[in-house]
Amino acid sequence: MSEQRTAYQLVEAVVTRLDPDELPYLPQLWGVYVRHPDDLERAGERLLGSGVLADVAAWAPVVVSFVGGAVLEAAKQEISDRSRGGVRAAITWTRRRRARRAALEAPLPAFDDAQRHRIGESVLSRARALGMPEERAQLLADAVVGELQRSADAPRPGA
Repeated sequence: MSEQRTAYQLVEAVVTRLDPDELPYLPQLWGVYVRHPDDLERAGERLLGSGVLADVAAWAPVVVSFVGGAVLEAAKQEISDRSRGGVRAAITWTRRRRARRAALEAPLPAFDDAQRHRIGESVLSRARALGMPEERAQLLADAVVGELQRSADAPRPGA
C-alpha cells in the first residue's frame, strides 16, 4: 500500500526521472524554496543563488521552482474548491504564507486527469516563457505528469 506523496516527494521523483545525480542538491534547494514559496517571481533567482551552480545541477532548481509552484497552486485550488460552500474569514498575508508552507509539507490531494493536465501545461508554459528549449520543456512537463499519474495509480491505504 502507498501513502499520498508530499510536494517534496513529487519533486524528488521528478528529479530522479530527469537526472538522479542531482538528488544530493535537492534538500538544499528545497529549503531555499520553502522559505519563500509565495514569491514565484524570484524563486528561480534564489534557487540559482543558493550555492548550487546551474551547470552542476541543471534540473533540480527548475524542478523545485516549477513543480513546487504548479503543484502548490493546484493544491490550493483543490482546497479552495472544497471549501467554497463554507464561510471564509479574511486571511492575512502571514496566515496565507503559513498555509502555503503547510501545503508544501502536507500530502498532496489526488489530482484528476484534468488537474494533472493543467499542472503539466503550467510547467510547460513556464519553461517556455523562460526560454527553455522545447525538447527540455516537454521532457520536464512529461516527467511531472508521469509522476502525478503514478501517484494516482498507486493503491490508497484502506483501499
